[in-house]
Amino acid sequence: MLTGHCHCGNITLTANKHPKTITECNCSICHRYGARWAYYTVADVSIELRDTPTVTYRWGNKMIDFHHCPHCGCMTHYSGVEAQPKPDDRIAINTRMCAIDQMADITIRHFDGADSFKYLD
Repeated sequence: MLTGHCHCGNITLTANKHPKTITECNCSICHRYGARWAYYTVADVSIELRDTPTVTYRWGNKMIDFHHCPHCGCMTHYSGVEAQPKPDDRIAINTRMCAIDQMADITIRHFDGADSFKYLD
């Protein structure tokens, strides 16, 4: 199981399994967020809100929503936009919200989202 939460604890994310790898992307938004992504299907992730829903930001091709805590500002995850004809069933947890010891043995893959759109390793 993988668990993460924003700084203030308003948003808690729980996945039913540890990822084999996490992705660090160098596109303009992921680079600025400093995110490291673990990918799941929506059914594999539970999102609990203590009191306030997330706020979202859509960037680029407007196909994903980046979710932030409205209290502490942490970007916790992203999800596919529901208004798409075929909604993306993928959800990505920002593993920077997880305890360091949970991530210690997981391989980090580097993705070139800024140029080639391919994994570099």
